[in-house]
Parts: sequence; structure tokens; C-alpha cells
Amino acid sequence: MSLQPLSPSLPPAVAALCGSARGALLTGAAGALALWAGFANDAVSLPPLVLFYPFCLALLGAAAPSRGAALRRGWLCAWAAHAAALYWLALPVHNIGGLPWALAAPCALFVSACLAAAGGLLSLAAFHLRDRSAPALVAGLTATWYVLEWSFAVVAGFPWLPLAGALTAWPALTQAADSVGAYMTGALWAGATLALFWPGKGPRRRCAGLALAALLFGYGELRLRESPADAAPQGPDSLSVLFVEGNIDQNVKWTTAFQRRTTEIYLSLTRAGLDERPGETPLIIWPETALPYDFARFSMYAGAVRGLAAAARTPLLTGAPGFEGEGEHRRVYNRALLIGPDGEQAGSYDKEHLVPFGEYVPSWLDWDFLAALLQEIGTYSPGADPRPLRSGRLALGMLICYEAVFPWLAQERVAQGANILVDISNDGWFGATPAPRQHLYLTALRAVEQRRWILRGANTGISAVIDPCGRIVVSGGQFRRQWIWGRARLMEERSLYHRLAPFLPPCGLLLCMATLFWPAVRATINKNRPDHAATE
Repeated sequence: MSLQPLSPSLPPAVAALCGSARGALLTGAAGALALWAGFANDAVSLPPLVLFYPFCLALLGAAAPSRGAALRRGWLCAWAAHAAALYWLALPVHNIGGLPWALAAPCALFVSACLAAAGGLLSLAAFHLRDRSAPALVAGLTATWYVLEWSFAVVAGFPWLPLAGALTAWPALTQAADSVGAYMTGALWAGATLALFWPGKGPRRRCAGLALAALLFGYGELRLRESPADAAPQGPDSLSVLFVEGNIDQNVKWTTAFQRRTTEIYLSLTRAGLDERPGETPLIIWPETALPYDFARFSMYAGAVRGLAAAARTPLLTGAPGFEGEGEHRRVYNRALLIGPDGEQAGSYDKEHLVPFGEYVPSWLDWDFLAALLQEIGTYSPGADPRPLRSGRLALGMLICYEAVFPWLAQERVAQGANILVDISNDGWFGATPAPRQHLYLTALRAVEQRRWILRGANTGISAVIDPCGRIVVSGGQFRRQWIWGRARLMEERSLYHRLAPFLPPCGLLLCMATLFWPAVRATINKNRPDHAATE
């Protein structure tokens, strides 16, 4: 059985190859491998390979024998890709939640299956556009990919594998994010890849793809040359920072018996770090929930922390749970506390975007093993105040843990006046997997979009200083108790993306709808034209 000729967008021979069951399997496997190999993984990653993931999804859709087959094949490819890149999601369910591997692994597969819906929809869009010219197909799929990444980030709440999240490991490829954001940058690179490599004749299309790739790369190189990497900025607008990593085991950190020991570890490491550079007055950063107790109530522990900041005459930022109310009205927050140079609390920020199953469990999934992931604290409540934490000239735009993967949260921090972004995190849940490296690169995208330095402090690593070009200029290791010194710069100016961000999603959606449905709209318009009716 031969496939019918499809369109000028895909040669019949390629359609026959990719449309067969074996060809679809190979194409899907290639797409899954491209996504896995593009992101940080347990072997060797090559970021540009990630661009062939949407390319393979488009081939699967354009060559599919039916709409259902296009959706199914794209979804299966995306599911395999996400499962390979996000396998580490099963670790906290097993290690912290206590679920056996036979049940923990399906949890990761379920999340991957949900996120894979975007891949199925892209393949479906390719099927819908396959009767159009190749340039129209490329334009339509570029717009569709942008809309899918953005909408899944908003709706699914776990935007962990955007294309730009892989490309940021090579900063020259992501500098356009300061103008159009990370999602649009990834979509434009995907469009350039489609234009260059889509099967069939099309010298103009390929020239357009090459020009777009050259524009993106050239702009990236220009930005990097204009802003040379500087691991130690100097001058009145710079600051020194001291990260402290306690490397506290997630399985013991919330036990009452370990609270004093945890405090002692952070105090001793900080004193040792300060002794290394006498006379320095850095911003001291301890990670998310570094102090696993009620800071306001445990006066003995709190007094020692306040005393350290006062003795060093420097601000200290730490994570700790915050408690408000009593009894059934008691609310718990994942909080960042800023202790001023005088030892007094200068402000606090409560985490706004909570992690499902790590910080709350939906009421319809109130099962014991899921509740175990919340450990000693229980369900957190979301915060609602994005204003920066201030101490002297510092205006710290706070992001806690995976809040750094959401562009609009960093956008809001800068809109509120943050002159530097700070992400305190705890990736100890995921052990020695690619998750911390993936998280670090996703965080770097916010630096590019907002043109802000980012200070990232993590319990088990990777702590880092990230410059406004997304370059990791200082970083520490993982899984050891340590301190890391770095420097950063305070900045006030705002990027073009910061001004354009509210308009990009509606414009992208309009472009997507126009490319997908314009033929049908044009046919309807032509049918209702008076001259058409007179001809009939």
C-alpha cells in the first residue's frame, strides 16, 4: 500500500519512508534521542541536537496517514523523550515518599505522558499544514511551537524542557531572549532548523533558514563580545557574595534532633568563609529551608544567626519555613528571610509558585505516600508579595527553587524594582542526576531575559553566579559542605523583552491561528464575495 502524494511540503519518497510503521518508529526514536542528548544528561550532551526534536515531530505529523496517527505518533515520541530526560522525577517519590520503584517509576512516566501532549499537538499541526507549501509549513510550525511552549508553561505548571533550556549551555545561541524571551528564541531556532533541513527542493527557504540562524547566532556573538565575561565585577555598583552549602541530607534535615546541628553547620561554614577574606562584607546566602524550623520561635538558634550577621556587619539571606496563625488557621510558608547588617530582620519573601507533591498535595490525591513527600512541615501556602527584599543598595528579586523556571515571575521581580535576582534552592531531592544541571541552565535563561545578574544558592549544589548573558561565571561543586565566593553587579536598566513580554503571547497566538486556519478563512471569504456568488 503506497501513500498518496501529500503536498509540495514533503516529497513522496520521504512521506513513504516516514509514514510507514518502521519509519515512524525510527523518526520518533531520533526525535526522543535529540531531546535527551540536547539537555544535560548522564552521558554527553550536545545542545544544538535539541532542535531536531521538533523537526522529527513535524516529520511524523506530515507523513502520518491520518490525524489520529499524527497525534499518536507525536505523543509517543514526546513521551519517550520526556521520560528519558526526566527519569529523575521518580527519585523523591522512592527515596523520600518511600514508594517502591515499581510504583515510583510510573509517577515519572505519568508526568512525562502529560507533558508529551505538546509533542502530539505539534505533529497534528504538521499534519494539518502538510498540504501547504514548505515555507507556510515552517512558518506555521514555528508559531505553533512558541504557543505550545508558552501555554504548557502556564497550564501544566512544569516548563522544564523548553528548547532554550538546552541551548543556554551555549550562551551565544540564547542571547535573543533579551529581546523576544526564551520561548520565542527556541521557536525561532526550531524554525531555522525546519527551513534548512526540511526535505525537498527550496533554495529560497533554505536561504531564509540560514539567514535566520545567522541572525540569531550573530546577535548572540555580538552581545557576548559587548559584555565580556567578568567573574569579579568591581566598582560602586558591584557586590561580593558568599554562598554556603550545608549539604544536609533530605531524609534527616526536618528531624528535631538535627535542627541544632544544622544551624551549627551553617554557622561554622560561614565563619570559615568570612575568615578566608577578612575585611569583606559580602551578601551571605544560605539555601532554601537551610534553617528547618520556626525562626521566630526558636530564639536560641535565631539569636546565633542574627549575631553572625551583626558581627560580620553584612546582610544574610536564608531559607526557613514561616508560620502564621494557630490551630486550624495555621499557615506555613516556604520563606526567604533577609537579616540586615544590624542583626535585625530586614524583610521576608514567601514562595509564590509551589511544587505539587513537594510542597502541597491536591486534595483529591490525599494519599499517605504522597503526604510523606511533605516531610515534617505539611502543606505550604503560597505567598503573594513579589516586592524585592531591600538592605542598603540591595534590592533582591527573590525566586525560590523552581520559581526560576517561570519567565513571568522574574519579570515581576524586575518590574517591582529588583536590581539583582536571587534563587535559593534545594536540589538534594534528586541526587546525582542531571536535574541540578538542567535547573541551573533554566535559571540562566532568566538572567538573559531580564539582563540581570543571578545569585543561585543551593543546599547540595549547584551554587553559581550567572551574568546577564546567562554565563555561569562562578560555580561550586555538588554534595559537599563548602563555601563559594563570587561577585556580581547591581543593574537598573531593563531589557527589550521586559517591555515586550506582555504582547508576545497574544501576537504569537494570532500568528499561529492565522497560519493554521487562513486557507479555511480565505475560502469562506471568497465563497461569500459578490462576484463569486454571481459566477455561481
